[in-house]
Amino acid sequence: MQSFSRTKFFSVLLFSYITSVFGEQNYLSSQLRVQELFQKYENSLVRVKATRQDLVDGKTKRLLKMGSGFFVSKDGHILTTGVLQNADRVWVEHKSKYFLTETIGTDSLCNLTLLKTLEKPEEFNYVSFSSDQSGAQVGSFLLGITCALEFEIGPTIGLLQSNESSFGSTLFPTKMLRTSLSLGPGEVGSPVFDLNGNFIGITYAALPDLRSSFILSAKSCARIRDELLLSGNVDYGWFGITVSRTINKQNGFNIEIKSVGDNSKLEKGDVILKIGNTEILERGDIVESTFFARPGTFIEFLIKRADKKLTVPVRVSSRPSKSRIGGSVNDEKKLSKSESSDLIEKFINPDNNKSN
Repeated sequence: MQSFSRTKFFSVLLFSYITSVFGEQNYLSSQLRVQELFQKYENSLVRVKATRQDLVDGKTKRLLKMGSGFFVSKDGHILTTGVLQNADRVWVEHKSKYFLTETIGTDSLCNLTLLKTLEKPEEFNYVSFSSDQSGAQVGSFLLGITCALEFEIGPTIGLLQSNESSFGSTLFPTKMLRTSLSLGPGEVGSPVFDLNGNFIGITYAALPDLRSSFILSAKSCARIRDELLLSGNVDYGWFGITVSRTINKQNGFNIEIKSVGDNSKLEKGDVILKIGNTEILERGDIVESTFFARPGTFIEFLIKRADKKLTVPVRVSSRPSKSRIGGSVNDEKKLSKSESSDLIEKFINPDNNKSN
């Protein structure tokens, strides 16, 4: 209840700010725009439920997990996150009706799942987006449409606060959008839009103690959706290098190669300046580059070696299975709030946001 009260309070403050700065007319326009977008996309939302039986202390226990999801094609494909592992049955609720689903594929790195209904609803909308879609700017107003617990589908508003490569000591698999959308149980897996109606990403993890959340970008969602449709899994790129951050003469930081794989033209001590078109300023920029790199292709590294700038082509290989970034996903893992690592574990294990 506290989380919902905070969200309501923030919403009042946000619209009060709009009214005071931009005037009543703009406030009403913003309100109408939120209502318009909600009406447009409400019919694309589903409540995802999954269940399985476990044997605990000699007794059979039925686990139930629920979350949000949304249609991404006219054929009934649904994108969601954090589906219960090894579920006996997965189904969705749409407009008070139930539809069984099959799992098309799951990406364990980002914990996203693509489902498809065995029978399509008579009427539904779907959210369209592409891999070349541009992202929103920091400070943009965001609209999330969510299925909280067993409540009716509803909107929630917030701001895009920053782009983050890590949380604590944990590197994200790709850059995440940190927002002020305060999410509760069942709301992870929802679509988020800007006020222009563009899909921004999927709600990926909630940080209730910070009244914040992480969003996986639309570009990242498109990368995962497309490969799950084609093969049921995602083949990520790998450069075969390890790096460290060193202080340079300008009191800034360089990203320096510590080790390289076999048959690489890169060398230990090379300073990475760019990978493709991406300027490398931190380790997260390298992770971002590997996320979108396609195995079997070549990508150009701009490096500095002995005060000379060189362009080195690097063949992208497939990411080894043991190189997962961010930690494993564990359905049963739950930490008490008294533990100092609680916030980080809530991100590493998105299944902590569950309803049994």
